Amino acid sequence: MTPPEAIAERVSELQASVLAPLVLGGPLHLVRPFGVRLALLLGDGAPAIDRDLGSRIDLVRVRVARLIAPIDTLPELAAADWALLAALNDLLQLTNHELAGALTRSRYPRLLASVRDLCELVPAPADVVTALSRHATFARVLDCFRTDAHVAWWTGRASFRGQRPPARLLRWRQLRGVEVETRRVALADMGHGIPGLAPADFADALSLWLTRTPLTDLATATRKSPPFAWSASTLAVIATPPGRSLAYRVLLRQPHDLAVAALARAAREVPSRFGQARTIAESFASEVAAGIKLLDERPGAA
Repeated sequence: MTPPEAIAERVSELQASVLAPLVLGGPLHLVRPFGVRLALLLGDGAPAIDRDLGSRIDLVRVRVARLIAPIDTLPELAAADWALLAALNDLLQLTNHELAGALTRSRYPRLLASVRDLCELVPAPADVVTALSRHATFARVLDCFRTDAHVAWWTGRASFRGQRPPARLLRWRQLRGVEVETRRVALADMGHGIPGLAPADFADALSLWLTRTPLTDLATATRKSPPFAWSASTLAVIATPPGRSLAYRVLLRQPHDLAVAALARAAREVPSRFGQARTIAESFASEVAAGIKLLDERPGAA
């Protein structure tokens, strides 16, 4: 049994190192993986969070929500939100090459399985308000990136994933012919090079994670990877008039032609045996396409 003080400590570090930079901006600092059991207990430690930091986070969350809905307040983060934050931390930990060594590479497949199990256990939003609140927390998730550095000098070379090269390698640059090349790696591309896992494994886990925050899934529908696909949670959002309106608004904030194409493709990919789901997806795709066409044909439309 995990002591309450230990749960409170893990919630506090998750708030400061992952939640705050995700919402407010700044570098994320991953914390130790949580796993399924502990992640589902984090809601019990929520009273121990930094209230001043929490207020700043909530202020920005409301600003994000107001981009698509006229609201002034949002619910506080629930146990499911903390669990989803823990799942995000653990998903990002999969890209940490220092997580395991040559003899412990099985940690990566085990952690991937844990992330998937946790996502399956996090309930989809029960209503539109919860979906909006969750999106306000995770709206910027696909903006996350890792900066890799490749250092070459006259006698060798070295690469660093998400880390700054040590100062010793950068000394006497001209004398040693030191060259440094940096590259941003988007979240969707971080699955390359994980020991024991294929990039598709990471992409599938990210796709599953996104279904737990359906408005965020829809708000990034034009992404290249992982491609948007209709899920029970996103279909549940557009099955109600308020949810349909919010979904339409987040889609309008994306390139219109790409949004129409993504919805049409995703609707075609719904298996025919799920007739009602396919009908809902096709109907919504047609409505969005028609609405966007009217907007783009207005005089003065860009």
